Amino acid sequence: MKKITYSIFFSFLFLTSFAQVEFKKSDGTIITDGMVIPFGTTGSSAYLNFRVKNVSSTPLDIKIKCIGLVNTTGANFELCYGGSCFDSVTLNGIYPDYENILAPGQSNPSQGDHFVNFNPGSGGIMDLVFSVYALGFESSAITFTYRYDPALSLINLEDLSSLGIDVKNTVVSDEFSFTAANKGNVTLFNLNGQLIKDLNFSEGSQNINLSNLNTSIYIARFTNSEGVSSNVKIFKQ
Repeated sequence: MKKITYSIFFSFLFLTSFAQVEFKKSDGTIITDGMVIPFGTTGSSAYLNFRVKNVSSTPLDIKIKCIGLVNTTGANFELCYGGSCFDSVTLNGIYPDYENILAPGQSNPSQGDHFVNFNPGSGGIMDLVFSVYALGFESSAITFTYRYDPALSLINLEDLSSLGIDVKNTVVSDEFSFTAANKGNVTLFNLNGQLIKDLNFSEGSQNINLSNLNTSIYIARFTNSEGVSSNVKIFKQ
């Protein structure tokens, strides 16, 4: 009897260890657990169109839950999913709040379902954290962050010029190049706010090797000897 019990138990663990839900952007890019998806604008250019798919062998009720709000109440943030559009989200709110069954292998409609922020905020970074899961399989949830960072929409070349910085390229394959009228410091951050590089530079032409970085967007922050700073967005190919 014990052998049968253990067999059933381990079979259950084996079956539930597999993902039940596939979550991706409408262009096919998989959204993985813990991913941060940033936008530098609001409205029409800040849509995150998505697909969810039941990859299990049984019908599933797939939900989206708001599990975190940073510098926002969730107002003026639109979530369309499950046949409804919600013009705001709330902490611990579950969408849709009714049964939304997808058959095995079925995805939500290819058009229409999306996240989009219409709230310009007060100038700081705004994070909305969501969990995508099937009822009964909450432990296998995929969690991601929709981030609005107004700094991403700014390429402050005029401000940089006032610091004596002349940026030569903001689309980078191997080297980020600039000239400096005075000595200063440049720090490079990824979109999660992690420090990637911290370098001091002198007057003249400068080339920073970025060939080892992943393809992504980075923020370079220049600071002069008086502590005045300005940022520029870099696209690393």
